[in-house]
Amino acid sequence: MTIQRGFVVGAAIVALSFAFDHLLQKAEGADTADVRLQRLEDVEAIRTLLVRYGRELDKRDFAAYGALFAEDGSWKGGMGTATGPDAIAKMVAAGFERMAPALYTNSNHVMSSFDIAVDGDTATAWSRWTWVVVGADGKPETHRAGHYEDTLVRERGEWKFETRQAFTEINP
Repeated sequence: MTIQRGFVVGAAIVALSFAFDHLLQKAEGADTADVRLQRLEDVEAIRTLLVRYGRELDKRDFAAYGALFAEDGSWKGGMGTATGPDAIAKMVAAGFERMAPALYTNSNHVMSSFDIAVDGDTATAWSRWTWVVVGADGKPETHRAGHYEDTLVRERGEWKFETRQAFTEINP
């Protein structure tokens, strides 16, 4: 009887360990799915940030444009270098003041070729930009084009540019 009882208890322990292992694997799979879902949501939020950058610039909403940067965020490119949302907004506004309004009225920035890598609350991104203006004949004309190299940070639950560097590759 004792051997039989030991066998039953042993079998029960083995069965419970398999069941527990199966539940544990399911829980780990759920965690993995949650992590994957969060990463996809983060990539989409960053993609939206990259597009908003061009949209705010095209609307000449420099305050909204500057707000896309982290508190200590920096921008470096053809218009200069600035750090912090307010300083970046002022730098870009001053850059547009130096241009003839006919150059940028109805212009738009085309953002494309997004390559985004998320690592927790930080990320990197590489993307292309093309600045399209109204040409002398009234037709769209590429004024400049290049790419951006970015580092991003989640600040108070929202993705922001920590650093953004613009590289001009086409400047007719």
